[in-house]
Amino acid sequence: MSNNVHAATVDRLGAWIASGAVLPGQTLKVEAQLCEEFGVSRTVVREAIKTLVAKGMVEVGPKVGTRVLPVRGWNLFDPQVVGWLAEEGLPENFVMDLLDLRRAIEPMAVRWACERATPAQILAIEQAYRQLAASMDDKDSYNHADQQFHEAVLAASHNQFIEQMLPALGALLAISFEVSSAVPDELGKTLPLHEELAKAIASRDPARGVWACMSLIERAATTISEHYR
Repeated sequence: MSNNVHAATVDRLGAWIASGAVLPGQTLKVEAQLCEEFGVSRTVVREAIKTLVAKGMVEVGPKVGTRVLPVRGWNLFDPQVVGWLAEEGLPENFVMDLLDLRRAIEPMAVRWACERATPAQILAIEQAYRQLAASMDDKDSYNHADQQFHEAVLAASHNQFIEQMLPALGALLAISFEVSSAVPDELGKTLPLHEELAKAIASRDPARGVWACMSLIERAATTISEHYR
């Protein structure tokens, strides 16, 4: 079994489950049907299911077969899981929980970044801001630059737990940016706050940085709330 076949099967099966094709509590098709549908061997299907078990998406039992678990039990810090969920459009409660996570983590990370950022990291944040400013006419480029900017800020916190969460946090942040940036003129309103945040870290000003960070998050919360009305 090649790694490419395994990865492709995991991706297709995970996306299929995340789409709601099989609801929590329901069981997947029997192995033979999955093999036929995905065009792979039983070994590939079994290994793919093992991967999804590790991601908290399914459980395997001797009498119940392979059963889909509630989304709350899935590993939402796995970028692949988040990507699968995002393909179908995330429910409001998921995005609002994400904003709560940002409120809990980002302001403190910004405070630490103001205190701990190296000159190279300050330069990376400033470069990410310039890329952001240069991407105003392209939403996709702006969202990519926005993710890089916030990841650079989080990395500058020099907290090893936050650093290990960066891949997942980056994927989650991208979702928040995608929703909020769809609103007309929103990019122009948030760009000055990004500049404030970059300048605060460069000048070692935690109060200014936390204010800019919280302003960005609350601006996103307002925009996202309006999006789901």
